[in-house]
Amino acid sequence: MSAFLIRILVAGVIGLVIGLFTTNARSARTFGLISLGAALVTIISTEFYKEIAGPWFSDPGRLSAQIVSALGFIGTGLIWITEDKQVRGLTVAASLWLTAIVGMLIGAGLGHISTSAVLIVLLIYWATGTASKLLDKGD
Repeated sequence: MSAFLIRILVAGVIGLVIGLFTTNARSARTFGLISLGAALVTIISTEFYKEIAGPWFSDPGRLSAQIVSALGFIGTGLIWITEDKQVRGLTVAASLWLTAIVGMLIGAGLGHISTSAVLIVLLIYWATGTASKLLDKGD
């Protein structure tokens, strides 16, 4: 199996796992697709840089930087303020942004960093879920 195929497979699965912890199972596919897409764009960007090497100047960061911009656009569509001035969707938007960055790390071949990041994300979800349950019992 090609290293690229492994990277995109891992990116998709990790995005799906993050999505399952963040939202419902139906919405989790969005997280998987965003992580997969970010990995693909990062792979394209780094491979394009290798192909162009020589007398031409190429910046592999330019294409990958657009992932962050695109997620900003998507994230703004997920955040809203209710009539009673409550902010909603911020956690999902932040989770999507983080999922894209994890996909970028995997696409760049930095799996060890992405693994650490995902473990920390899952720890945050677990800790906040546990704290929320404990606080709800106190009411």
